[in-house]
Amino acid sequence: MQIPFFHSLRFKVGVGYIVLVIINVAVTTWTIYNFDRLTSAINKILSEDYPNVVALENMARSIGSHEDAISLALTTDVDSGRVRFAEAKTEFYQWYDEANKNLVVPDAKDILENINSTYAGYLIVTDSLFVLIANNQFAEAKTFYSNTVIPFTQRLTGNCFWLIEENQKEMLIIAGKTKTISDEAIIAVLFASLLAIGLSVITMVQFTQRIIKPAEHLTDTVTQIGSGQLDMKIDIKTNDEIGELSREFNKMTERLRQYDELNIEKILSEKKKSETIVESISDAIIVCDSVLRIQVINRSAEQLFGIREHNAVGRLVYECLSDERVLNIFKNPADLSLINQPYLQFQYQNRQVYLRPRVSIIPSLHGERNGLVLVLQDVTQYKDLDKMKSDFMAAVSHEFRTPLTSINMGVDLLRQELLGPLTKAQEDLLNSAKQDCDRLTKLVRELLQLSKLESGKIELREELIDIQKVIETTLQPLQLPFQEKGVLLKLSLSPDLPKLVGDEQQFSWVISNLVNNALKYTDQGGTVEIRVAQEGEHLLLQVKDSGKGIPAEYLEKVFDKFVQVKQSLNATPGSVGLGLAIAKEIVEMYGGKIWAESEIRKGSTFSFKLPIAQVHSV
Repeated sequence: MQIPFFHSLRFKVGVGYIVLVIINVAVTTWTIYNFDRLTSAINKILSEDYPNVVALENMARSIGSHEDAISLALTTDVDSGRVRFAEAKTEFYQWYDEANKNLVVPDAKDILENINSTYAGYLIVTDSLFVLIANNQFAEAKTFYSNTVIPFTQRLTGNCFWLIEENQKEMLIIAGKTKTISDEAIIAVLFASLLAIGLSVITMVQFTQRIIKPAEHLTDTVTQIGSGQLDMKIDIKTNDEIGELSREFNKMTERLRQYDELNIEKILSEKKKSETIVESISDAIIVCDSVLRIQVINRSAEQLFGIREHNAVGRLVYECLSDERVLNIFKNPADLSLINQPYLQFQYQNRQVYLRPRVSIIPSLHGERNGLVLVLQDVTQYKDLDKMKSDFMAAVSHEFRTPLTSINMGVDLLRQELLGPLTKAQEDLLNSAKQDCDRLTKLVRELLQLSKLESGKIELREELIDIQKVIETTLQPLQLPFQEKGVLLKLSLSPDLPKLVGDEQQFSWVISNLVNNALKYTDQGGTVEIRVAQEGEHLLLQVKDSGKGIPAEYLEKVFDKFVQVKQSLNATPGSVGLGLAIAKEIVEMYGGKIWAESEIRKGSTFSFKLPIAQVHSV
């Protein structure tokens, strides 16, 4: 439907804007006119009277400089007095020329000419004075100065100050005129502003009656329709765009009401299906909206947290759950590293269960977070299998120790030729057997230590440790391997390192393992650096090498059991990838964190730190 131009919102808004523009232009023009008058008066003071006063004041000051020069010549230094007198003379003529540019006071030209002639006479008598001084006739010079020179000085100063006073009187007259213009301008601008405000108010009232009120009524009704009241009607009878929009909204509302009646049953059916699917899943599930208000909770989650669905739905998770670990997941859904373990431990139905948290963000149409889904996957059986595997490895390792000890002893006896001489081939075979026994012994020792750490059977020792001493003691036996391979070992320690509470032997093992790994993967001519510093609330130790580096996909896996990065043929034979796993267990046992950073062909940095709670100063 085509709306007539004179009934359209464009015409109404345009008229309102034109009226306001005319009012603003009129007020602005009137204000500019009055302020132009005020500016002209002020400019007269600043451009004419004030520069003249400044010039005359500087002329008077230069005469004082003449007197200072004469006094200097009469008392101490004739040459310095002459120099200063010449400078004062130049300054006087500069300001005299400046004063002649702006002649505001009547008779100022005559007075200035009189000052010029007087100054010429003053120069003549001062020349005579300097002649007397040059001839060392100081007594005659002082008498001449008092009787002849001073009257000239007084006459010059008096004329200058008379002109200054006359200029100041002129400035006061102009200032009075400026005040009058300013008062007139303030009254005129105030009157124009009041008139503009009155006209603007009238215009806005008309604008509100014709446009704003119908728009507000339309908005209120649309809001009620948006909240679900589809039986509402918009009652606006104007012939402009708002009236046309209201009629179209009424048609749309009717169509929405019909569509809603057709689809509500289908929506309820789909909702029921979703709830049934969630309920059938054995893992605990909690679904929240964007403000963490619980929307769905299945039976497993009810039993796990001891809450009922009808009491939880519609409430915030903080009101229903008390487990801080789960609440932290809801607070930081994108950072599950806040959990020290990859699973959460619960006591459920008189047994211990392990649940792995999985968080999914429900996106909205605009890419924002519309809600969260937390799934706590039951991994108890996998945890039990892992424990069985660790127990089996520990048992096997224990069984290996006795025969390995016997084999080692037998090989050592044969190598020492206590049972008879050996041929070269027999010696080579025994050396190979000895190396294999050593590797097996190291493997058994690592397996036993890892099983003890995982089972929690190792007692936490709380000795006061000097970390600098531990590092130096650990690095001492490693100096020779570094020298043999041609790799530089550097140590960088911050001063005043705090003492560390822990097990000196275990920390020494961690440092030794990290440094040995760095040496293993660093070529001849490379560098391995150990850095130790206090960083905020943690004590940080880093082992940085210039070796081959670790691919990005291995950085998170290198601390897992039985993981090795096989990059070259120089990997240690017999190593099964337990060293970093043991180091991780030891560091985390004392509440710390260990991680790796690396770049291919630029080296790697292995770091671990302990919280300040474990650090005490002595």
